[in-house]
Amino acid sequence: MNHTITSIVTVLIGLTSPLHADPASWAAGPFDMPESAIFDAEHDRVIVSVIQGHPGEADGNGHLALLALDGEISEPNWITGLDAPKGMAIVGKTLLVADLTRLHEIDLSTGTLLRSQEVDGAVFLNDITSDGEQAYVSDFMGNRIWHYQAGDMTVWLEDEALAHPNGLFLDEERLVVGSWGKGMRDDFSTEVPGSLLAVDLETQAISTIVPSLGNLDGIVRIGDTLLVSDWITGQLFEVGADGAHTVVAEYPAGLADIAAYGNTLVLPSMLEGNVSARAYP
Repeated sequence: MNHTITSIVTVLIGLTSPLHADPASWAAGPFDMPESAIFDAEHDRVIVSVIQGHPGEADGNGHLALLALDGEISEPNWITGLDAPKGMAIVGKTLLVADLTRLHEIDLSTGTLLRSQEVDGAVFLNDITSDGEQAYVSDFMGNRIWHYQAGDMTVWLEDEALAHPNGLFLDEERLVVGSWGKGMRDDFSTEVPGSLLAVDLETQAISTIVPSLGNLDGIVRIGDTLLVSDWITGQLFEVGADGAHTVVAEYPAGLADIAAYGNTLVLPSMLEGNVSARAYP
């Protein structure tokens, strides 16, 4: 796994020239591989997970940074001593952070690391989504989705059809899943691009919203539209309720776990080493 991630970073580091995208409202950095951003409404800030090193290594170099809503870095090292932190979600007043095979719980008000639990059976925890009371966590290399409630992590769904589940978004009665794709090669490309999937929360039935869309990462909703990032190409897709989709912007490769608040998109660019914000539409 470590060799695989190193390969893709090496290959794509030369592909980070911007194509076309709207001007940024702000940009913050530099960061060493910012992977995910989340809006903390109670404290009017954006939290960024920073891998700082190898995305698959438990090296203790990872940390979380705090940004003001104008992009100013208010605290570059808010939480330190993590490994390769990725997706985040808020449950109550607690921030959850996916970190390889561990799940961290952090008090949002004090910045205290409350607990780091080793998730037995987890392979590569990636993204998290929450309704404020419970959360779902993708296991990228395990083809699983975990369920978190009251501090407990249990396997909620395991299915090869998830095809390396990455981005997650709770969307009323369904869980929207961005898959990476099937037939993963050594350079992290895939024989078949990932699809945008929907999992019924009651029956766990898996359906396809958009087939073979890309190597998908972040998913957010603004109004009636889902916005989905493709890590490999840097494309940002707009997906309507009927599954109709189009590329609305192109960014450097490494466009990771995006966030949204109001009509503002927050875009972590892992390979560029920055986080930017843009108005949508």
